[in-house]
Parts: sequence; structure tokens; C-alpha cells
Amino acid sequence: MKKFVTLAVIASTAIGSAAWAQTMQPSTPAGRDMNSMPGQTSNPNTNLPATSSNATAAEAAAKAQIEAKGYNGIKSLTRDTTGNWTGKAMRNNVEVAVTLDTKGNIREQ
Repeated sequence: MKKFVTLAVIASTAIGSAAWAQTMQPSTPAGRDMNSMPGQTSNPNTNLPATSSNATAAEAAAKAQIEAKGYNGIKSLTRDTTGNWTGKAMRNNVEVAVTLDTKGNIREQ
């Protein structure tokens, strides 16, 4: 009987502690907005490249090759089945369609 009572007390204490821990509110460091996500910054570095955050390494390399040839504002890069990259880019303030082939050659369309 004493073992049963002791186990019952231990079990109810553990359950009570778990329930109390679940009702606690998360703490927020002083000066940080409650709605901000951890790891975010209030002063983002705006000098970063405009490549999308989910761009592949191959897409970033293709964009760098196109930029090296004097184009900027590169967008809508897609890769076809033969490995050529096509997209839109700016050159001399005019938007042009460009293709980067597998040999590194760029053609305007």
C-alpha cells in the first residue's frame, strides 16, 4: 500500500509539473518585439545580391556569368533540358531576353 501511495504521489507531481511548464509564456529579451521571429535582424544588409533565397548554386553561377558579360537586373532564369539558361536581363537600360549556353556563350534574343 505504501508503494502504491508513493507512486501515486510521484506520478501526480510529474503530471502537475508538465502541465505547469506548458502554461508558461515564452520569455522575450528586453527591447525585442514580441512579434519578431528569433534570428531576424532589424537592420538587414541591403548590399546582398538579389538572387532568390532558394536559388540553386548552378543558377547563381549562371547569373554571375551573365553579369560578368555586362548585364544586370537578371531575372526569370530557367534551365532547359540541354543545360542552357534563359532569362531576362538589362543592358544599356533595355530589357532583353538572354540565353547562356553550356559553353558559356551568351546570346540576346
